[in-house]
Amino acid sequence: MKSVTMNSVVVLSVIACFIVVTYCHDLYETLGVGKGASSQEIRKAYKKMAREWHPDKNDAPNAADVFTKINEAYETLSDPEKRSTYDNYGYTSASNNEGRNHNFRQQGFAPFDNFFGGGGGGGGFRFSFGGDSIIEKHRITLRNFETKVVPESFTRPCFMYVYTSFCFDCLRIEPYIEKIIMELQSVGLCVGAVHDMHSQGVVSHLRISHAPAILGIVNGRPVHYKGGISMNMLREFVRGWFPKNTLHTVNDKNYDEFLSGWADNRVRAIFFSQKDQPSARFLAPAYYYREYVKSGYVNTHSPGAARIMKMFGVNHNRETLLMFNEEVSSPVASVAMQQLPRKTLDEVIESNKFLLLPRLSSQKFLDTLCPAEPKLKRRKFCVVLVTKQSVDHDPHRVSFRNFAQSKKFSDDKVKFVYIYEDTQHKFISTLTKGNVTRKESTVEVAIMWRMDSQKLNYEFLESGWSINSERVGASREQLEARLHTLLTSDRLLPYKAIFTELYNEHALSLLTRIFHKLFDWADRLFFFAFSYDGMTLMTVMFAVLFVILAGYSMQKLASVEHDKVKRQMDAKKRNMRPPSSTPDNQTIHLYDLRFETYKNLVAEADTGLTIVIFVNETSKEQMLTRFAQIMQPYSRYSALTFAYLQLEYYISWYQHLLELSLNFKVKLNNININSCVGTVLAINGYRKYYYIFHPKKARQWMKEHNNLSRAIGFLDDDSDSDKEQDNMDFSKKYLSGLAMWMDRIFDGSAVKVRLDYWPEMCS
Repeated sequence: MKSVTMNSVVVLSVIACFIVVTYCHDLYETLGVGKGASSQEIRKAYKKMAREWHPDKNDAPNAADVFTKINEAYETLSDPEKRSTYDNYGYTSASNNEGRNHNFRQQGFAPFDNFFGGGGGGGGFRFSFGGDSIIEKHRITLRNFETKVVPESFTRPCFMYVYTSFCFDCLRIEPYIEKIIMELQSVGLCVGAVHDMHSQGVVSHLRISHAPAILGIVNGRPVHYKGGISMNMLREFVRGWFPKNTLHTVNDKNYDEFLSGWADNRVRAIFFSQKDQPSARFLAPAYYYREYVKSGYVNTHSPGAARIMKMFGVNHNRETLLMFNEEVSSPVASVAMQQLPRKTLDEVIESNKFLLLPRLSSQKFLDTLCPAEPKLKRRKFCVVLVTKQSVDHDPHRVSFRNFAQSKKFSDDKVKFVYIYEDTQHKFISTLTKGNVTRKESTVEVAIMWRMDSQKLNYEFLESGWSINSERVGASREQLEARLHTLLTSDRLLPYKAIFTELYNEHALSLLTRIFHKLFDWADRLFFFAFSYDGMTLMTVMFAVLFVILAGYSMQKLASVEHDKVKRQMDAKKRNMRPPSSTPDNQTIHLYDLRFETYKNLVAEADTGLTIVIFVNETSKEQMLTRFAQIMQPYSRYSALTFAYLQLEYYISWYQHLLELSLNFKVKLNNININSCVGTVLAINGYRKYYYIFHPKKARQWMKEHNNLSRAIGFLDDDSDSDKEQDNMDFSKKYLSGLAMWMDRIFDGSAVKVRLDYWPEMCS
């Protein structure tokens, strides 16, 4: 039994050794390279074998197994430590990971993660071939895209490459992408790479529906590449990012006009090269500095540029850059090389990007020329000549520029600039505090120190700046002396102000900005329409249709409700307080206050007064005629309505009103109708109060009954009513003093009686 067991062990050992020897195939042979192959040769062979044996590209039954062996071979031989171990001991990378084949099947080709981008994490096949790939080094995140790439794209366009996992098209164009990335980096353009699975936020912003994709980010907007892949086509794509006026074509006919156009507050730069079209090395800096520099391009082999090249001594076989300021007769700076690198171009342009006397034409110019410096000992002064945008002020600017060129003050401490008063009127108004600046031969000069981003400490030169030949010397001396005093002392300037941002004189017009925004929206809509499947689009369309129908239904309901409210308002208008007089103000309207009109005139009346006179059947005609005559001057007031009440029918209502006014402390059961004739009430139904006027006869009756009249306003002082004539008819006698009482209502001296409610009027 023991012998049988030992034999079994030996047999199993032999089988195991056979399996191991069989599994441990020669890795160099798998990749088709020799043992002395370099890392580059191994990598190249791996690419070739991976393309050939990838399971999606090869239908052979053993394709997956061969692909697995290829990956294992590359995983081992591409790592120096693993390769050394294999060369010395024959171990493979697979033998260091028990159950590797099982993981391979369960995790979706996990052993290839190192080759296709490494790290697993759901990345799958990326075909980026090692961690030192140029593309991998330029991977960007959503945060980096939003905070750096997009903001900088207004001066530094960015080349973007979007790739994905398991992508043979990506693998095919990778050499071109790597080469164009290196070229664009050398000319100072931004480059970035995005994996569509790892940076889905960026992919959404870029509006990418498939990979690989090539695009540029220019002025915050994506520009997509379409067409075949070649270096020349990619270079043309990059060149197409830049507007046509980025580099103006300059020749013998237009160079003088080009150089003398510095009134736009930009220096001039001319690039010279042997090429027919300017390269990205010239376009990139011209675009970056376009707010400060207007750039031109000259083909040195063009016959139309012979004179300008001879004038400035340009070599036909060298690339040259000339910089010009206001003095166009000779360049302020020049540089010539066989090939001008971007770094050299930036140094020359950066050192000469301002005119001798620049203008504060935008907030950016102000921030650059007059930077904020909170520390007193390190403050920098900006000397600003305040002129108008007129040729009449050119002599002021010329003489001030000559003074600035004298170089008596360091640019680190004093900067001389000018400003257009009529263009930057808000800024100038902040300094002058609304006062008018000087005119004719003298203009203002402001000496400013920016204490922070919005606060200024400043003063105006006492005598201003003169162009009079006899006085300009005095202006120069006074300004020079004042600046020397300020630079050698720590004294503050006398005035302080908080200013708003300067108007950007270089900004696009409103219509152009609107057009760009509309174009951007159209581009987004086009992308949305063609980047989703049909079912998604149908769902969106039905959702939009539902919203439209719902909105239409709500609009119809609102319309019905509006009509209902309108009808109610019309009905209310019909029941509103009637007009007080005819349109010609010749006749007043007198309304009968009775049960049917009580609500409109009193109980539910709008704001305003209803003037009601009490009459009986005997006195009605004569009393109303006299009442209308007295009220005629007041009928022009739309808040007044005039009415009469017939006491035979509604004496009980009046009795209730008086008792309510006295809180029912007194009962007026024996009230006499004849004593109430001629009484006038001014009723404010909305606010529940009234004024009362009573004729002399009624006042005498009230005085005989506990002096109640004073409590309800019956004793208004009315001297006129005590001076009636004996021959006056009874209507004049009754209504004597009514006009005076109306005046007291208007001036607020009449007694006002307030109520909690209006008594009901019975029919």
